[in-house]
Amino acid sequence: MTTAVYHPLFLRAQRLVEGMAGMLAILSGILLIIAILLTTVSIVGRLMTSLGLSAIPGDYELVQIFCGLAVFSFMPYCQLRRGHVSVDLFISPFGAKAKVWTQLLGDMVVTGLFCLLAWRHFDGTVDKFDYQETTFILQIPVWWAFAGAMVLFCPIVVTGLFTLWRDIVDIIRGDQADTEEEDYS
Repeated sequence: MTTAVYHPLFLRAQRLVEGMAGMLAILSGILLIIAILLTTVSIVGRLMTSLGLSAIPGDYELVQIFCGLAVFSFMPYCQLRRGHVSVDLFISPFGAKAKVWTQLLGDMVVTGLFCLLAWRHFDGTVDKFDYQETTFILQIPVWWAFAGAMVLFCPIVVTGLFTLWRDIVDIIRGDQADTEEEDYS
């Protein structure tokens, strides 16, 4: 790791992106815990029908919505921490410089995919709104979940753009260290 100082703008952006990604990861965990509790209560209710308990109506629909939003909420943290699949086995023999460049290439591809998915998801959200489709049991408008995911695409794209900036800064600075363990502070 080099001892050169990072630009204050970069450090400020890093703190903002890390804070946002951390808060969304916590939201993701909360959504998954809610989904687990809903499922547990519903299963217990099904098993205890003789005691007057019952399943939660629409539990499948709610769990589906919460789990979907949890995935979108966790994506910025995953991207920021380089949690996506990478194959270092083939890059390692070429050295640290090759690794930094392949990380840049990978982040370019992933960020491009995030932008493409956000654009297509926006069209899908508008479509769901236009058709006013609802869930079967609870009659929740489907576009609500799509709109929630669309809002979560914004931090995903922002994080993707930040990781590109981080890769470019690492290349310019000549950092050849293992960048996934670097502190940037």
